[in-house]
Amino acid sequence: MAKCTICNSRKGKRKCKAIETFICSLCCGGSRSEEKCAGCSFFKSAAATRNYRSVPHFTTQEMADNPELEDIANVIESTLCRVWADDPHNVNDRTVARLVELMIDRYHFNDEAPQVDSPALEEGFRLFSQNTGKTFSQLHSDEVVKILAAVYRSIQRRTVGGTSYLQFVSQFTGINPAS
Repeated sequence: MAKCTICNSRKGKRKCKAIETFICSLCCGGSRSEEKCAGCSFFKSAAATRNYRSVPHFTTQEMADNPELEDIANVIESTLCRVWADDPHNVNDRTVARLVELMIDRYHFNDEAPQVDSPALEEGFRLFSQNTGKTFSQLHSDEVVKILAAVYRSIQRRTVGGTSYLQFVSQFTGINPAS
């Protein structure tokens, strides 16, 4: 197998569509861009590889010790339950986790427009933004991110598939599809 045409030190195993030759994985990763690599199986957008578990967050104890943080988390969780109640057939734990990810994208990663891929997510994001906008406008963006990340981690801890997290939280919010 031929050497990478960029670094000339490693084997070129990937056929690069941009320069029409074989390059190594290291050079492929170092030279990727959305313009050059559109349609390439090795290219993934940065949004697709975000690690939401590494976003700064309040610990469970910090949330429990601060009634103001709990109140803000309650607004978030009530809104998630409202999204579920409005569309119980299309909304589940994964959907609300994705809604929180979209809000983290907005406040932590500074994304302008959300990358929604379903009508349920689009409507949920609209409702979520509308219901939390006033609360979030009174806070510093770092604080918003930490609260969103704490809720996100709560979803990850409580879900076992389906709507288990939403059913658990609805016991406290009083909002569920039957109400």
